[in-house]
Amino acid sequence: MRLFAIVRREYLERVRSRAFLIGTLLLPLLMAALTIGPSLLMAKQRGKPLRVAVLDATGALGEAITKALAERRIAGEPRFLVEPPEEGPLDAVRASRKAAVLAGRIDGYLYLPPDALSRSAAEYYGRNVSNVMDLGLLDKAVEEALVGFRLAGAGLAEARIQEAMRPLELKTIRVSESGEREDEGGSFLLSIVLLTMLYTTLAMWGSAVMNGVIEEKTSRVVEVMVSSISPSRLLAGKLLGVGAVGLTQFLVWAGFMAALSHLGAQAAPLARVKLPEMPPLVLVLFIVFFLLGYFLYGAMYAAVGASVNSQQEAQGLMFPVLMPLIVAFMLFPVVLSSPDSTLSTILSLVPFWTPLLMFLRVCALMPPAWQVVLSIVLTLGTIVALNWAAARIYRVGILMYGKRPTLREILKWIWHA
Repeated sequence: MRLFAIVRREYLERVRSRAFLIGTLLLPLLMAALTIGPSLLMAKQRGKPLRVAVLDATGALGEAITKALAERRIAGEPRFLVEPPEEGPLDAVRASRKAAVLAGRIDGYLYLPPDALSRSAAEYYGRNVSNVMDLGLLDKAVEEALVGFRLAGAGLAEARIQEAMRPLELKTIRVSESGEREDEGGSFLLSIVLLTMLYTTLAMWGSAVMNGVIEEKTSRVVEVMVSSISPSRLLAGKLLGVGAVGLTQFLVWAGFMAALSHLGAQAAPLARVKLPEMPPLVLVLFIVFFLLGYFLYGAMYAAVGASVNSQQEAQGLMFPVLMPLIVAFMLFPVVLSSPDSTLSTILSLVPFWTPLLMFLRVCALMPPAWQVVLSIVLTLGTIVALNWAAARIYRVGILMYGKRPTLREILKWIWHA
C-alpha cells in the first residue's frame, strides 16, 4: 500500500500541473501541423501559377519553350503563365522584363542565349529563386523543349517526338496487410515526427525523475520517506508514478493520431492531402517502446539524481546517460534508408538504441516478428540489470550529502551496498 501511495503521489502531482496539460495537448497539434501543414502549404503555393516571360536570343527556340512551359501542370492546373513576346531590341526587352520583375508584374523571365541549343544553357532571372520545385519544373520543361527541337532537326515527325518524350508519372504505393495506399512521402515524415517525439519525451521524463530525486534529497523530505518505506520501493514508486504520467500522455497522443489517421483519410480526397497510414500495431508499439525507453533511461537518471546534491552537479553526469539516446537519434538516416539491412537489424537490437531504432524500423518497414520480440526481451533484461544497479546507488546516495562521489565510489555502492 505504501508503494501505491508513492505512485499515486508522483502521478497526481505531475498530471495536475499546467505544464503537463499544455504539453499533452500542444504536441499533438504541433505534430498535426508538421504532418499536414507542408502538404497544405504546398497545395496553396501550387494554386498560384508563376508568371514568366521568355527572351529568345536564338530566334528559333522561343515558341517551343513557351509551349513546353504552358503545358506543364500540377494537379491538373497550369504551373506557368507565359507572357506574350515583347518586340524590340534584345537589350531593351531585357531591361523591360527586369523592370516588370522588380515591379511584381511577372515572377521572372527565362533568357535563352544565342548558343542555348549547342550548350544546352539557359538563365532564369527572378526575385525569388529559392522555389526549387517550380524551378525544377521549369528546368525539365526547357530541357525537353531543347531535346524535341534537336529531334525535329534530325527529321522526326512531331507526333513521333511527342511519343518518344512522353514524361513518366511515377506513383509510390505502400503495400501492407490492410491494402495498398499511395504515399507521397508522408510515411517518411511520420517516421521522423514519431522518432522525434520518442527522443524528446524519453529525455524529458527521464529528467523529471532525476529532478524529483534531487528535489527530495535537497529538501530532506527523502529522510522522512525512507523511515516508512525502503529506498528500493521508493525508487520503484517514483519510476512507476512518473512513468504512469508519461503513459497517460502517450495514450492521449496515440488516440489523437488514430483519429487523425481515420479522419484525414476521409478528408484527403477533398483536400488533396494524403496522410500517412498509421496501423494500430504501430500505435501500440509506439507506447511499448516508450515504456521500454523510459524504464531504461529513467533508472539511470534516478541514479544520477541520487548521486549528486544539486542540479549543477547533475549536469556533468547527465551527458553519459543521454549520449546513447543522442547516438541512436543520429543513426536514424542509416536505418531509415535501409531498414531491413543487417546493419540496421544489429543497431536496433542494441538495448540502449532499441526504443528509437527498432520503432523507426517498425514505421518504415515492419521487421520480422522475432526481431521485434528479441529486441523487447533484450531491453527488458537490460532494464532489470540497470534498475538493480540504480536501486543500490539510490539506497546509498539519497542519504549522502556534501562532496559529489566519484565514479569509483559509485561502482562500490553497486557491488557492496
